[in-house]
Amino acid sequence: MDNIEIIVFDEINDYKEKIYFFNFRQWLFAILIIALVVPTYILLKDKIGNEVTSYIVIAIAGILGFIGFVKIHELPAEKILPYWFRHYFFFAKPIHYISDADFNLQHQKKSKKTKKTSKPKVEKTKLEIKELKKKQKQEKILAKAKKKYGITETKLENKEVKEKEINNESELSQKLSKLTKEQQDALLKLLER
Repeated sequence: MDNIEIIVFDEINDYKEKIYFFNFRQWLFAILIIALVVPTYILLKDKIGNEVTSYIVIAIAGILGFIGFVKIHELPAEKILPYWFRHYFFFAKPIHYISDADFNLQHQKKSKKTKKTSKPKVEKTKLEIKELKKKQKQEKILAKAKKKYGITETKLENKEVKEKEINNESELSQKLSKLTKEQQDALLKLLER
């Protein structure tokens, strides 16, 4: 009598239905390999030669075969390639041996540098914080009042300019009053020209 072997998987996700020794993914990539490799070889062997064409065909078949057939730690290629890329390009740093004494010296030097370079924090007293909050509150109230009554910065600037003009005119009139009659007449003749 034949022995019947029943395979019990730990995970239901480990089960893959196989059709003639391949699962669907492997069949798909096998067909893709044949569809790409055969026409490539036929088209390129006359143009660039058999040797170079064979290397190109091997590269195409190898890449597609790796993606379709190889699993590493039960991960397919599209899941394992990002880990490899990250490992070899971002985290590939040489490891240098340092004795414990050297490590402690470097660590002490770094901690001393950070202590020296860090600026002492200026702690504000509660009164300073309250005053600062009051100023901010007054600025908000002032901004609301300006908005409510339609006072804009240009109006304030215009008032300041008018006040300066008035001050300039009063200064000019004071200077003119200090001039003698002859100097005033000479100034008028100059202005008329």
